[in-house]
Formats: sequence, structure tokens, C-alpha cells
Amino acid sequence: MNIGFIGLGIMGKPMAKHLINDGFDTYLFDLNNDAVNELDELGGHKCISYKQLAEVSDVIITMLPAAKHVSQVLFSNDGVVKYAKPDTIIVDMSSVSPEDSVRTSDSLNENNMFLVDAPVSGGEPMAVSGELSIMAGGDEDHYKLVLPLFESMGKDIVHMGPVGTGSATKLTNQILVSTHLAALSEALVFASKSGINLERLYEAIHGGLAGSAVMEKKMKTIIEQNFEPGGRIETNFKDLSNIQSSANSIGVPLPVTNMVKEIFSSEIANGNKDKDHSHIINFFETMANHKVSKE
Repeated sequence: MNIGFIGLGIMGKPMAKHLINDGFDTYLFDLNNDAVNELDELGGHKCISYKQLAEVSDVIITMLPAAKHVSQVLFSNDGVVKYAKPDTIIVDMSSVSPEDSVRTSDSLNENNMFLVDAPVSGGEPMAVSGELSIMAGGDEDHYKLVLPLFESMGKDIVHMGPVGTGSATKLTNQILVSTHLAALSEALVFASKSGINLERLYEAIHGGLAGSAVMEKKMKTIIEQNFEPGGRIETNFKDLSNIQSSANSIGVPLPVTNMVKEIFSSEIANGNKDKDHSHIINFFETMANHKVSKE
């Protein structure tokens, strides 16, 4: 089985690297030639066009910034669909809305191709370690066929149901991640301005009901003011925008999530779009006129 991989950014490159290291014949395309060349040297196969990649691939993985990029890669005049073989499975691991996934699936079906929507959670660290959470939607037979690829890149892998349910699960995940980050940020500013040592605070509360995976992964980096991106603010904001659109379409009010979305929007407006999503603590620090510290 030949695998095509399009999108070798902060997440895609380590994901593709795992496929190569696990012996999958992996054909690579990205606008970033350095990323393609690096993986080519590891045993991947460099492609210079969608045509070259699509003609040899049985499964094509896309890991792209947004739905518009997925659509362009697949359906442009010189895109993947023009050259891919019948029965090709497209595995879109980008974070898009369930409505986007269903539209993509319908268009692929018209061309005798199929979609598995399989967004991921875990950020760059888990992409590097091969321990991503993968939530997949699509036909069960198609899911089983691509499952070995997921097992190469991830750890917690769940087939959620038909096309669109993977994307809906990822958006649900992002509601929780984003609101937890906002709550953690607000709490840390309160604690720090109250004179509490934040490292001792972690020791005191992380094992109780207030503890969370967000706290475990982000509290230390916030205390150290390390905002190198594992998940960028602009990416989180894109997810929150998809959540808002999807929720509106099915009639689900999201008052807390929409408030948090505006916090992310504020950070983007202040030039912080490329920083880690935990940098939203800056919003709370600015309101409180207080910078958190270890002391």
C-alpha cells in the first residue's frame, strides 16, 4: 500500500516521519521543500506535484491548516482528484468542521473516491512521540484499512462513526481544551497576584478535581513563560470559529466557548497569533495588570 502525505508542517512532518520509519512507502508533497527533502533523506519519496503523488498512492493523507486548503489541494484544476486512482481513500487529518468533511466526502464520492476524516489531538509533542489521539469518521471498512497508519502515528485511536463524526469529535475536544486553558490562565493570575507560589500551587491541586491534562501539559510552560508553539493561537481560533459555525447550524448555544473565542481573537489582534495557545494568559495578565511568576 503506497501512502501519499500532503502537508508537512509542525504536525505533519513528524507524523509522516513515523510512517516512513515504520516501513510504509510514503510519497511526500509540501510547499516547504526543506521538509520534503528532510523526509526524503530518511526514506520517503519526494514528489514535485500533486499529479506525481496521486498517481502512485492508494491512500492520501492531508494535514493542512484549514478547509479551504484541503479543498484546493483536492479539487483545484491540477489537484489530487484529477489524477488519483478510483477507490483511493483520502484521510483528512486537518481540523475542519463536520460540514466541511461531509461536503468533501460527497465530492470525492462523485469521483469514485472516499473520505476518512481523522483529526488529531496532542499537539507537536505527541506528533513527535507518535502518541496522538486520533478520532476518525468514515465507513468502517475504510477505517480498518487505514488503521495501521493511525497506529503508526497515534496511541488513542477511536472510530467515531460515519463521515463528519471525527471532525465533530475534534471540535468537542477543542471546546474543552480552550475553555480549560482560559480557566487555568484566569486561576493562575488570581493565585499569583494573591502571593501564591505557583509551583507549590501545582503540587497542592494537580491531583485533585481541579487537575486536568491541560494543567499537566501547560502549567509548567506558563510559569516559565515558554510560549514556543505546540498549538498556535491562530490554529485554536480557527477551530473555535468552526465550532461556532457548526453549533449555529445545529442550534446549540455555546456562551462560554464563544467568550473564550473572543479572548483568542484579542490575542491575535495584539500580534500573538504564532505563539502557543497557552499565551492567552496574557489577556488575563493585562486585565489584572499583573505578570505571573514562580515566586
